[in-house]
Amino acid sequence: LLDLELLSVDEVVHTLQNKPEPLEIIVTGRGTPQALLDIADLHTESVPHDHPVSREQGIEGIEIYTGAGKGKSTNALGKALQAIGKGISTDKSHRVLIVQWLKGGTGYTEDAAIAALKQSYPDLVDHHRCGRDAIVWRGQQQISDYVEAERGWEIAKAALASGLYKTIIMDELNPTVDLDLLQVEPIVDALLRKPRHTEVIITGRCHNQPAYFELASVHSEMICHKHYCEKGVDLKRGVDF
Repeated sequence: LLDLELLSVDEVVHTLQNKPEPLEIIVTGRGTPQALLDIADLHTESVPHDHPVSREQGIEGIEIYTGAGKGKSTNALGKALQAIGKGISTDKSHRVLIVQWLKGGTGYTEDAAIAALKQSYPDLVDHHRCGRDAIVWRGQQQISDYVEAERGWEIAKAALASGLYKTIIMDELNPTVDLDLLQVEPIVDALLRKPRHTEVIITGRCHNQPAYFELASVHSEMICHKHYCEKGVDLKRGVDF
Protein backbone atom coordinates (compact mmCIF):
# COMPACT_ATOMS: atom_id res chain seq x y z
CA LEU A 1 0.00 0.00 0.00
CA LEU A 2 2.79 2.42 0.87
CA ASP A 3 4.71 1.54 -2.28
CA LEU A 4 1.56 2.19 -4.33
CA GLU A 5 1.13 5.52 -2.51
CA LEU A 6 -2.31 4.48 -1.27
CA LEU A 7 -1.30 5.56 2.23
CA SER A 8 0.86 8.40 3.48
CA VAL A 9 4.29 7.20 4.62
CA ASP A 10 4.68 10.14 6.99
CA GLU A 11 1.30 9.48 8.61
CA VAL A 12 2.02 5.76 9.08
CA VAL A 13 5.48 6.43 10.53
CA HIS A 14 4.10 9.08 12.90
CA THR A 15 1.34 6.73 14.09
CA LEU A 16 3.78 3.87 14.70
CA GLN A 17 6.19 6.11 16.57
CA ASN A 18 3.37 7.06 18.96
CA LYS A 19 1.96 3.59 19.54
CA PRO A 20 1.43 2.32 23.12
CA GLU A 21 4.66 0.81 24.50
CA PRO A 22 3.43 -2.81 24.98
CA LEU A 23 1.93 -2.98 21.48
CA GLU A 24 3.97 -4.98 18.96
CA ILE A 25 3.54 -4.08 15.29
CA ILE A 26 4.47 -6.44 12.45
CA VAL A 27 4.58 -5.01 8.93
CA THR A 28 4.91 -7.21 5.83
CA GLY A 29 5.17 -6.78 2.08
CA ARG A 30 7.48 -5.59 -0.65
CA GLY A 31 8.72 -2.10 -1.28
CA THR A 32 9.01 -0.97 2.33
CA PRO A 33 9.94 2.74 2.42
CA GLN A 34 13.21 3.66 4.10
CA ALA A 35 11.45 5.87 6.65
CA LEU A 36 9.61 2.82 7.97
CA LEU A 37 12.76 0.69 8.00
CA ASP A 38 14.55 3.38 9.97
CA ILE A 39 12.16 3.10 12.93
CA ALA A 40 11.96 -0.72 12.87
CA ASP A 41 13.51 -2.73 15.71
CA LEU A 42 13.66 -5.81 13.51
CA HIS A 43 14.04 -6.08 9.75
CA THR A 44 14.19 -9.39 7.91
CA GLU A 45 14.24 -9.77 4.13
CA SER A 46 13.14 -12.98 2.41
CA VAL A 47 15.34 -13.78 -0.61
CA PRO A 48 14.18 -16.53 -3.00
CA HIS A 49 16.53 -19.19 -4.40
CA ASP A 50 15.91 -21.31 -7.49
CA HIS A 51 16.63 -25.05 -7.72
CA PRO A 52 16.38 -26.29 -11.33
CA VAL A 53 16.45 -29.95 -10.22
CA SER A 54 13.03 -29.76 -8.60
CA ARG A 55 11.57 -28.04 -11.64
CA GLU A 56 13.19 -30.40 -14.16
CA GLN A 57 12.09 -33.50 -12.26
CA GLY A 58 8.60 -32.19 -11.56
CA ILE A 59 9.05 -32.31 -7.78
CA GLU A 60 6.36 -30.31 -6.02
CA GLY A 61 5.25 -29.41 -2.53
CA ILE A 62 8.58 -28.94 -0.73
CA GLU A 63 9.28 -25.53 0.81
CA ILE A 64 12.43 -24.60 2.73
CA TYR A 65 12.97 -21.53 4.91
CA THR A 66 16.51 -20.95 6.09
CA GLY A 67 18.97 -18.15 6.88
CA ALA A 68 20.07 -16.08 9.86
CA GLY A 69 17.03 -13.79 9.85
CA LYS A 70 13.85 -14.22 11.87
CA GLY A 71 10.70 -15.62 10.31
CA LYS A 72 11.54 -19.22 9.46
CA SER A 73 9.42 -21.02 12.05
CA THR A 74 6.91 -18.17 11.97
CA ASN A 75 6.46 -18.65 8.24
CA ALA A 76 5.97 -22.39 8.66
CA LEU A 77 3.47 -21.96 11.48
CA GLY A 78 1.59 -19.45 9.34
CA LYS A 79 1.39 -22.09 6.61
CA ALA A 80 0.12 -24.55 9.21
CA LEU A 81 -2.57 -22.08 10.26
CA GLN A 82 -3.65 -21.65 6.64
CA ALA A 83 -3.84 -25.41 6.21
CA ILE A 84 -5.84 -25.84 9.42
CA GLY A 85 -8.20 -23.12 8.24
CA LYS A 86 -8.69 -24.99 4.99
CA GLY A 87 -9.43 -28.16 6.95
CA ILE A 88 -12.01 -26.35 9.07
CA SER A 89 -13.79 -24.57 6.23
CA THR A 90 -13.58 -26.74 3.12
CA ASP A 91 -11.56 -29.96 3.16
CA LYS A 92 -12.14 -31.94 6.36
CA SER A 93 -9.32 -34.31 5.38
CA HIS A 94 -6.70 -31.54 5.40
CA ARG A 95 -4.78 -32.83 8.42
CA VAL A 96 -1.65 -31.00 9.61
CA LEU A 97 1.42 -32.40 11.39
CA ILE A 98 3.93 -30.17 13.16
CA VAL A 99 7.21 -31.81 14.21
CA GLN A 100 9.72 -29.55 15.98
CA TRP A 101 13.33 -30.55 16.61
CA LEU A 102 15.78 -28.98 19.10
CA LYS A 103 12.84 -27.47 20.95
CA GLY A 104 12.33 -29.51 24.09
CA GLY A 105 10.97 -28.10 27.31
CA THR A 106 8.33 -25.40 27.67
CA GLY A 107 7.96 -21.67 27.15
CA TYR A 108 7.51 -21.58 23.38
CA THR A 109 5.04 -18.90 22.42
CA GLU A 110 3.21 -20.94 19.79
CA ASP A 111 2.41 -23.84 22.14
CA ALA A 112 -0.77 -22.36 23.60
CA ALA A 113 -2.17 -21.55 20.17
CA ILE A 114 -1.38 -25.00 18.78
CA ALA A 115 -2.84 -26.67 21.88
CA ALA A 116 -6.05 -24.64 21.54
CA LEU A 117 -6.40 -25.59 17.87
CA LYS A 118 -5.69 -29.23 18.66
CA GLN A 119 -8.30 -29.22 21.41
CA SER A 120 -10.92 -27.65 19.16
CA TYR A 121 -10.04 -29.70 16.08
CA PRO A 122 -8.37 -32.94 17.27
CA ASP A 123 -8.82 -34.61 13.88
CA LEU A 124 -6.93 -31.85 12.05
CA VAL A 125 -3.79 -31.11 14.08
CA ASP A 126 -0.94 -33.22 15.48
CA HIS A 127 2.06 -31.65 17.24
CA HIS A 128 5.30 -33.23 18.49
CA ARG A 129 8.35 -31.64 20.11
CA CYS A 130 11.73 -33.37 20.22
CA GLY A 131 14.94 -32.45 22.02
CA ARG A 132 16.39 -31.39 25.34
CA ASP A 133 15.47 -28.16 27.08
CA ALA A 134 18.85 -26.73 26.11
CA ILE A 135 20.75 -25.31 23.15
CA VAL A 136 22.72 -28.02 21.35
CA TRP A 137 26.20 -26.90 20.28
CA ARG A 138 28.38 -28.60 17.69
CA GLY A 139 30.93 -30.82 19.42
CA GLN A 140 28.79 -31.02 22.56
CA GLN A 141 26.03 -33.31 21.28
CA GLN A 142 24.76 -35.82 23.83
CA ILE A 143 23.38 -39.29 23.23
CA SER A 144 19.92 -38.02 24.09
CA ASP A 145 20.19 -35.48 21.26
CA TYR A 146 20.63 -38.27 18.72
CA VAL A 147 17.80 -40.28 20.29
CA GLU A 148 15.42 -37.32 20.26
CA ALA A 149 16.35 -36.36 16.70
CA GLU A 150 15.69 -39.90 15.51
CA ARG A 151 12.40 -40.01 17.42
CA GLY A 152 11.21 -36.92 15.59
CA TRP A 153 12.36 -38.27 12.26
CA GLU A 154 10.52 -41.56 12.76
CA ILE A 155 7.32 -39.58 13.34
CA ALA A 156 7.90 -37.42 10.26
CA LYS A 157 8.96 -40.35 8.05
CA ALA A 158 5.87 -42.37 8.95
CA ALA A 159 3.68 -39.34 8.29
CA LEU A 160 5.27 -38.76 4.88
CA ALA A 161 4.65 -42.35 3.84
CA SER A 162 1.12 -42.54 5.23
CA GLY A 163 -0.58 -40.02 2.97
CA LEU A 164 -2.69 -39.04 5.98
CA TYR A 165 -1.42 -35.46 6.14
CA LYS A 166 -1.84 -32.71 3.57
CA THR A 167 0.69 -30.45 5.33
CA ILE A 168 3.76 -31.53 7.31
CA ILE A 169 5.89 -28.94 9.11
CA MET A 170 9.47 -30.04 9.88
CA ASP A 171 10.56 -27.17 12.10
CA GLU A 172 14.33 -26.90 12.75
CA LEU A 173 15.13 -29.96 10.66
CA ASN A 174 17.97 -28.08 8.92
CA PRO A 175 20.09 -27.42 12.05
CA THR A 176 19.36 -30.96 13.25
CA VAL A 177 20.98 -32.27 10.08
CA ASP A 178 23.70 -29.62 10.27
CA LEU A 179 24.61 -30.91 13.75
CA ASP A 180 24.90 -34.45 12.30
CA LEU A 181 22.04 -35.65 14.49
CA LEU A 182 20.31 -37.04 11.40
CA GLN A 183 21.60 -38.42 8.10
CA VAL A 184 20.64 -36.67 4.87
CA GLU A 185 20.07 -39.71 2.64
CA PRO A 186 16.95 -41.07 4.40
CA ILE A 187 15.40 -37.60 4.31
CA VAL A 188 16.00 -37.24 0.57
CA ASP A 189 14.55 -40.70 -0.03
CA ALA A 190 11.43 -40.01 2.06
CA LEU A 191 10.82 -36.66 0.34
CA LEU A 192 11.13 -38.22 -3.11
CA ARG A 193 8.58 -40.87 -2.13
CA LYS A 194 6.03 -38.58 -0.48
CA PRO A 195 2.51 -38.40 -1.93
CA ARG A 196 2.15 -35.61 -4.45
CA HIS A 197 -0.66 -33.97 -2.47
CA THR A 198 1.45 -33.69 0.70
CA GLU A 199 3.05 -30.28 1.23
CA VAL A 200 6.26 -30.32 3.28
CA ILE A 201 7.69 -27.21 4.93
CA ILE A 202 11.23 -27.42 6.34
CA THR A 203 12.84 -24.71 8.46
CA GLY A 204 16.04 -23.73 10.22
CA ARG A 205 19.43 -22.23 9.54
CA CYS A 206 22.41 -24.34 8.47
CA HIS A 207 26.03 -23.79 7.46
CA ASN A 208 25.98 -26.22 4.54
CA GLN A 209 22.89 -26.87 2.45
CA PRO A 210 21.90 -30.56 2.60
CA ALA A 211 21.11 -32.40 -0.63
CA TYR A 212 17.36 -32.15 -0.07
CA PHE A 213 17.54 -28.40 -0.72
CA GLU A 214 17.73 -29.30 -4.42
CA LEU A 215 14.24 -30.81 -4.16
CA ALA A 216 12.65 -27.55 -3.00
CA SER A 217 10.10 -25.88 -5.24
CA VAL A 218 10.24 -22.91 -2.84
CA HIS A 219 13.45 -21.93 -1.03
CA SER A 220 13.55 -18.65 0.85
CA GLU A 221 16.56 -17.35 2.77
CA MET A 222 15.75 -15.03 5.64
CA ILE A 223 18.40 -12.29 5.77
CA CYS A 224 18.68 -10.23 8.95
CA HIS A 225 19.24 -6.52 8.29
CA LYS A 226 18.42 -5.32 11.79
CA HIS A 227 17.72 -7.00 15.15
CA TYR A 228 16.60 -5.52 18.46
CA CYS A 229 19.46 -7.28 20.28
CA GLU A 230 21.78 -4.77 18.59
CA LYS A 231 20.17 -2.13 20.84
CA GLY A 232 20.89 -4.19 23.94
CA VAL A 233 17.41 -5.72 24.14
CA ASP A 234 17.55 -9.25 25.56
CA LEU A 235 16.73 -12.19 23.32
CA LYS A 236 13.31 -13.64 24.06
CA ARG A 237 12.94 -17.25 25.14
CA GLY A 238 10.42 -19.06 23.01
CA VAL A 239 10.84 -16.47 20.27
CA ASP A 240 14.57 -16.10 19.57
CA PHE A 241 15.74 -19.41 21.05
